[in-house]
Parts: sequence; structure tokens; C-alpha cells
Amino acid sequence: MKKVICERPESDMQQEFPRWFESKIGNLYTANDPRCTPDLFALACGPLSTATSINSCVVNGVKFVVHSRDVKRTTQNSGICSPGEKPGEMYYGQLDDILEFSYTQFKVVLFRVKWFDLAKRACYAITFHADPETYQFDTTYSPIAL
Repeated sequence: MKKVICERPESDMQQEFPRWFESKIGNLYTANDPRCTPDLFALACGPLSTATSINSCVVNGVKFVVHSRDVKRTTQNSGICSPGEKPGEMYYGQLDDILEFSYTQFKVVLFRVKWFDLAKRACYAITFHADPETYQFDTTYSPIAL
């Protein structure tokens, strides 16, 4: 097995990697290297300056709608369910926000979800801030009605 040695072990990876990645892919682009695909180049350039908060989107043929849009509707589609690592394990949540990031070649959506812990009859949330590298994990449990 090949051993990986970090060139600068004291560097802050969150701060350094985006600039390194942009430089590396930029060099491949200027050299007309076939490994530099349009999507890879767009990813290296980063998203446009601001994310957009949207009420709904379609991903892989499935429509997702934020909870605030569903509140006054008869039919609701803001529930999220995701399989866990163990057989039969499922996670359930409520879609609070959809953030859309636009790149030159494509768009990426991030979901802000309020997850429910059915075993503890409680809920918690993962909140993404304007800085995509920052998030807050709220472990304060609050009672939920089932």
C-alpha cells in the first residue's frame, strides 16, 4: 500500500484546499489536459457568490418541498426519509430549507432538515450558515408529538 505524505502537515485544510484545488485544475485547464472536464473546471471555480433559498426542487425525478410551503396545503410533501447503516434502520425528518448553489455548468442543492429521533421522541437540527464550510449541530432535544 502506498503511503501518503502530507506536504504541509501544519496547514489548515479547510482554508488551503479550495485555493489549491482551483490552482491545480486551472493549470490542467490552461494546459488543455483532457482530465480537466468542464464540470471539474466549474467545480474548481466555485459557485456564484450567493446561494438562493428555494421552496421546491426536483432531484432524480422526486419533488421536494419545504415545510413552510406545505403548512396550509391538504397534501404535504416536506417529509424526508433516509435509510441508516443498519438493516431496517430509517431516519425521518422535515425539510426546512433548500439552498441552491449555481456553478457555470450545473447547480447543487443542499437541504436543511429537522431530523426526528423516534426512540427518544425528540428532534434535532443541522443548520447550514451562509459560509458553506460552517454548520451548527443542535443537540438540544425538544419534545415532539407523534
